[in-house]
Amino acid sequence: MPTRAVVFDLDDTLIVEVSFAMTSFREALAMLPGVDPDASEVVALDAVRSVWTTGADHALAVGLGFASWEGLWSDFAGNHPSLAGLEAWAPTYRTEAWRAVGTVFGIDDQGLLDCAADTFEEAQRRGHPVIGGMDEVLAGVAERHPIGLITNGPSDIQRLKLEQSGLTGAFAREVISGELGIGKPDPVVFLGLLDGLGADPAVSVMVGDSWERDVLGGLGAGMSAVWIADGRPVPEHRPRVAVVDSVLGLPAALDQLA
Repeated sequence: MPTRAVVFDLDDTLIVEVSFAMTSFREALAMLPGVDPDASEVVALDAVRSVWTTGADHALAVGLGFASWEGLWSDFAGNHPSLAGLEAWAPTYRTEAWRAVGTVFGIDDQGLLDCAADTFEEAQRRGHPVIGGMDEVLAGVAERHPIGLITNGPSDIQRLKLEQSGLTGAFAREVISGELGIGKPDPVVFLGLLDGLGADPAVSVMVGDSWERDVLGGLGAGMSAVWIADGRPVPEHRPRVAVVDSVLGLPAALDQLA
């Protein structure tokens, strides 16, 4: 019988990512006098992104699924050699990004901007919250199938997230886009991991919150998929795709796909 693997995304599938990052960002903005973090988050993040998109390796970062806020606290160490340029640019990027934020609010005090930058990084390094109940779900799935992880992101911060969430060593095989130099939704990423697990794509399942990278990426590799909707409407109904609100619905979804 073909081996059925279950492959997980990390961010906003097993741990809380985007909302946690935005909370850290608002905490950093609160360090700037006269700035209302809640009212200023969007315009400040746009300022950060305006610098991020000027990077010489921006297209590569997009392909690997790196977010602009990840560049504010990653040193990009331990990544694929193709990311050497991004690693070298990272300190400049962080300085220029926070200066861009300062420009938006009329703040040119470098000490204040450095304080905001340090506050964001410290907040991000406290440890991302895990999705409640995900440990039990993972353990239950692992009793029946080999499990793997495919996560887009820089090596240093993705490894830190795994360690802090207790997930280091939980998977039979792991792929981090920064380390591989290729990211989801490229089918090569999925097929390489499944080959390492000795699993058949036709019976294996990708589980994640990104429709494009996880669901369509998994389908493109010949897998089935479980989409973590988290209250969002389904973009389109596709064969071999189950929809759950959180990873807690995964056991029933796997039975449905089987």
